[in-house]
Amino acid sequence: MTAILDTLDIPIGPPLGGEILHASDRATVIWGDCRDPQIIASVPREYGLLATDPPYGIGYRSNWSKQFNQLAGDDGTVDWPAVLGQWVGPDGTRSIGMADKRHVMVFGYDSEALAEPLRLSATTELIWDKVIPGSGDVSSAWATSHEPITFGVHFKRPSDRKSGRGALTARLRRGSVIRWPRPNGTLRHPTEKPWQVMAQLIESSTVRGDLVVDPCAGSGSTGVAAVLEGRRSFLVEVDRQYAELAVQRVRAAERIADQMQSA
Repeated sequence: MTAILDTLDIPIGPPLGGEILHASDRATVIWGDCRDPQIIASVPREYGLLATDPPYGIGYRSNWSKQFNQLAGDDGTVDWPAVLGQWVGPDGTRSIGMADKRHVMVFGYDSEALAEPLRLSATTELIWDKVIPGSGDVSSAWATSHEPITFGVHFKRPSDRKSGRGALTARLRRGSVIRWPRPNGTLRHPTEKPWQVMAQLIESSTVRGDLVVDPCAGSGSTGVAAVLEGRRSFLVEVDRQYAELAVQRVRAAERIADQMQSA
């Protein structure tokens, strides 16, 4: 049946509630739609960090390669800040979603779009300097070589957000520009993030054993970084191909982490 649907080019979506492709004491990888209320309800309560790269709504298609299709949810019809707002916890809740006064790292959206739905204070605009310019829109005179990242502190109580608390809550104080070459050559995902970039974000905002959550996991870089940094991860990816790739990469990271632990 699957082969017939593939021939007809009919996408096969994940089941309601998702499908767990990998589960260990270090990482969970789910093939599922992060807008699914059942999946949102399954996220462990009071987790430590939301780090994700949701589709930007730009209908990504590479100008130089037919390797990738348009990303699911990248047609501009999904209100991603509102979706992520459900992941940090419905308004008025104290124990559902991420823990109070913990951090959010979101690629591609500015703080103005994220502050209200994710209930953020002390926001800061970070930049990933990709070093190597991407092809992007070749009609532009300038090749894009950076991506914005919004950092913010999630506060459950409106009074805490209004007070502007949390300005110095990062575990490690760093510069606002993260410089690391983007993946070059053969890519596994059209918007793949180097795990080393994710590791810097994770290390600055969590301690060992914390749970890092990524509802738009792509090829799993967040999970790889979390495992190698001694954190745990909870990943959700809607595209089966990328979800399976994330499993492969996370398992490889777990083997490395096991070797490091036993050395």
